[in-house]
Amino acid sequence: MRWYPVELHTHTCHSDGTFTVEELVQAAKMKGYRALALTDHNTASGTPELIEVAREQGILPVRGLEWTTYYGHMVVLEENGYTDWRDVKPNEIDEAIQLIHKNGGIVGIAHPFSLSDPINTGYHWAFQIKDWSLPDYIEVWSRNYAPHRLQSLRAFELWDKLLSEGYRITAMTGRDWHKDDCFPCCYTWVGTEEELTVKAVMDAVRGGNICLTAGPLLTMEAVTGGRTIPCGGIIPAGEKELELYLQIQSDVLPGVWEKKQVRAGEIRLIADGNEVDRFPAGVSCIRRVRVPEKWLRADLFGSYYGLEDCRIALTNPVYVE
Repeated sequence: MRWYPVELHTHTCHSDGTFTVEELVQAAKMKGYRALALTDHNTASGTPELIEVAREQGILPVRGLEWTTYYGHMVVLEENGYTDWRDVKPNEIDEAIQLIHKNGGIVGIAHPFSLSDPINTGYHWAFQIKDWSLPDYIEVWSRNYAPHRLQSLRAFELWDKLLSEGYRITAMTGRDWHKDDCFPCCYTWVGTEEELTVKAVMDAVRGGNICLTAGPLLTMEAVTGGRTIPCGGIIPAGEKELELYLQIQSDVLPGVWEKKQVRAGEIRLIADGNEVDRFPAGVSCIRRVRVPEKWLRADLFGSYYGLEDCRIALTNPVYVE
């Protein structure tokens, strides 16, 4: 498995960002991103330039836009067609997502608990999803200093609730990048055994083969019955025990986060919403655990810019058939 840093939520002067498309690509290259989506508000007018400039710089371009409505914001990636957001009522969002899927696109709920009225109308997610199996992902971390934010804790609570109700929805970060800055941010890492392509990125997002980090990268694989199961993978029915392979990589993106400000402390294994194990964070380790009822993931806790006992990295879960 190879891991690639990607950013799938950005803006330019085609909507409310200060970046030109070229400046966004240059900043992404400096930050080490291997794939980049342009998701301007309700427009894809910058996409042709993104494709040209990103390829010149060796970055994989991903097509997208951000639905921007009075009831919430939704990132739409790689849709082959057009689904109109303008007249979608709060109780009609399921049908809209189904249309996007029909057009080959994927859907992510952007910053679901950000402040809304009267500061930023529509930032807070107010659409009434009836079937939570429809969204492909949810941004549990958004913008700068994300692990510090109250809205991150609320997004995690929603995600944990959905997981425990049996929904397999991928957790993602969204930098919501509008301008060049030096603030600490979080990274989405895509895992694939193939070459990095748009299809590989979309498959990883749909399938949950994603790890998130605000500093060192934590990855996890589960082995049972002779099979190796990556994040987002399915544990066959009837298995009783897992062997977890956990690895922390601190130097995957040199210089983009301050080691004095972000320090790993311990790994906690979360199964079905409950902590089942915790142990000091090392470079790598193997742990044996019982197969949970529904899902299991690993969270890395530590110090984050003065905040102790803060979640600084996590894997998406493995699931039980």
